[in-house]
Amino acid sequence: MQQFKLNIVNRENTGRGVARRLRANGNIPACVYSKGNSRSISLSLVDFRDLKREIGGGAALIELVDEKGETALTHVQEIQRNAVKNCITHIDFHEVARGENFVAHVPVRLVGEADAIGVKNEGGVIEHKTHEVEIRCRPSKLPDHIEVDVSSLAVGGAIHISDLPAIEGVEYLGAPVQVIVSCQPPTVAVDATEDAGAVAADEVPASKVKGDSE
Repeated sequence: MQQFKLNIVNRENTGRGVARRLRANGNIPACVYSKGNSRSISLSLVDFRDLKREIGGGAALIELVDEKGETALTHVQEIQRNAVKNCITHIDFHEVARGENFVAHVPVRLVGEADAIGVKNEGGVIEHKTHEVEIRCRPSKLPDHIEVDVSSLAVGGAIHISDLPAIEGVEYLGAPVQVIVSCQPPTVAVDATEDAGAVAADEVPASKVKGDSE
């Protein structure tokens, strides 16, 4: 389990105007959800970017510390971005209780892609279809990521949620048949010149075939 700290400021004022002013001053509007309740907060964009860099793309718990020194153990539920600029516009945190199960999304990381049987011996291509999975666990059991070894994957083969490695205290919530990764057969290149010639020959009218018009 990865756990980090992030300073926040509680806020009472909400709305688009407030959010715009916060972003203009280098802050991010956010909300913390807890058992049906929510509170509005703001945090430094620079601090959050530094935190994401430190986390490195894995799943993590974040202890939010407000201006009064009060804390809340959370995980990031959603990051909203501007569709054009791709900048962060809002963050939703979900508070978790120590010792109680909660639901989180954890990234799936593949290992052994270059050594996969279907790639080395059959010219296949590895397709990573599901990049994160939903799990249920206690905060102390939250894995940074789920590692999937694809070295034994042959062409036509697939690894499903039901094939994921068992982790103590972790329950996978997705459909067991959902495909995580598969090995697809190689794409056969068609000679465009030959193909065009074949089409042209097929399109010649019967009356133009040698001997038919004479």
